[in-house]
Amino acid sequence: MFIADRTHSKPIVYVADAELDQLTNLADQATGPGSALLRQEVDRAIIVMPDEGPQVFVRLNSTVEYADLLSGRTRTVTVVLPQDADIDRDRISLVTPVGAALFGLTPGESFAWTAEDGRPCLLIVVSIVNPS
Repeated sequence: MFIADRTHSKPIVYVADAELDQLTNLADQATGPGSALLRQEVDRAIIVMPDEGPQVFVRLNSTVEYADLLSGRTRTVTVVLPQDADIDRDRISLVTPVGAALFGLTPGESFAWTAEDGRPCLLIVVSIVNPS
């Protein structure tokens, strides 16, 4: 189970209206280390209609540069459905802990949580390229 870090307030997260049903179904059916976190994030996400609200946020098939604020490492990944994940091609599943943590964030937003092993995790989104 993943627990949001109580010392770091949760950022606002967004979900595109066009992806809401698919992501809700995925969150409800997924199992794995990031599935509980994904369910929490989908449940609290603000639904964004086309041409309303922020348009640059992490969604399916977004390419995201993020920094791990605890290790100092940066990485660029594409957030995908579980069946499209391929770590060798930097394609991470939305139901992994990192994929679920990045979900719905905008550039400059950070997300903190505690992993199952008790390890603190803190990521910040540096940049996002959304699919066209």
